[in-house]
Amino acid sequence: MKLAVAIIHGLGSEEQFFSVELKHRIVESYVELHESHNEDDLIFQEIYWGDLVGDAISELNKKVNYKGDLTYPSLRRSFMDYLGVSHAYRDGVRNNLYMAIHERVRESMKKLASHRRVDADKTPLMLLAHSFGSVIMSDFIWDLRREQERNNGSLSGMTALEQFDTFSGFVTFGNPMALFAASNPDAFANPILVNGKALEDSYQKRARWYNFYDKDDVVAYPLKGLNAAYDKAVAEDIEINVGSAATSWNPGCHTGYWEDNDFYIPVAQFLGELQAERQFWNR
Repeated sequence: MKLAVAIIHGLGSEEQFFSVELKHRIVESYVELHESHNEDDLIFQEIYWGDLVGDAISELNKKVNYKGDLTYPSLRRSFMDYLGVSHAYRDGVRNNLYMAIHERVRESMKKLASHRRVDADKTPLMLLAHSFGSVIMSDFIWDLRREQERNNGSLSGMTALEQFDTFSGFVTFGNPMALFAASNPDAFANPILVNGKALEDSYQKRARWYNFYDKDDVVAYPLKGLNAAYDKAVAEDIEINVGSAATSWNPGCHTGYWEDNDFYIPVAQFLGELQAERQFWNR
C-alpha cells in the first residue's frame, strides 16, 4: 500500500520547497531498508505557510537590528521568528492568522488527497511537523475532531484522508508543544490521537507518535511527562543530536533536524514499519 506523507515547517522564515532535501534523504533511506521498498510507495506533500508571515518577520528584523551590528544573526532570526509567529498566531481566539494558516493546511491536504497515486479513503497518512508546525497541526486536528463530533462523525465534501481518518503516524521534531501544554493545560490537556478510524486493523496496531528532540535545542521538549494522556498518546520521546559542528552543541541546532541522519533514518525506518509487520525500529 502507498503512504501519504505530509510535511509542515515551523519557522515562518522558511522558503517554499523547504522539505525537498529531507524528502530525498528519507526516500533513499527507506528504499535501502528492504528489497520490496520502492520510491513510489511514498507520496509527499508540503504544507507551506511561511508566505503568510514572512514579510512581517523580515520587517521586524530590520526594525530591531537597525544598526546592523547584532551578533548571531541566524540564531536571533530563528528566536524572533518563533516568538513573533507564536504570539501572532495565539493572539486571541482563532484570529485571522490562525484561520489563514489552517485554511492553508486544508488546501494542502486536499491536494495530497487528490494525488493520482493516493486512495483518499484508504491511504495511510503520515505527518512530519517541525517546531511550531507541531502546535499548528495539533490545533488543526483538534478543531477537525470537534467539527466531526458536531456533524455525526464525518464532514461533507472531505475525504477520509483530509479528515485525518487515515492518520497512522505523527513525527514531531524540535517541538515546543510542551510549553503550550504546561502553560495552558485546559487547551492541551488531551493530546490528539494518531490511529485514524478509517485505517485497516494492521495499521491501527502500528500507528505511532514519535517526538524527536535535541537536548541543546531550547525550543524542543519531551512530551510524555506532561500527564498520563500524553504518556499514553506519545510512543516515545527520542533524544538525538542534530546540527553541524558549529551548531550541534548549542540552540542553533533547532534548524538542524532537516539534514541530519540521526533524524531522517529513524523516520524512514518508521515508514518501513508502517508498511509491513516486519520490525524495522532497531535503534
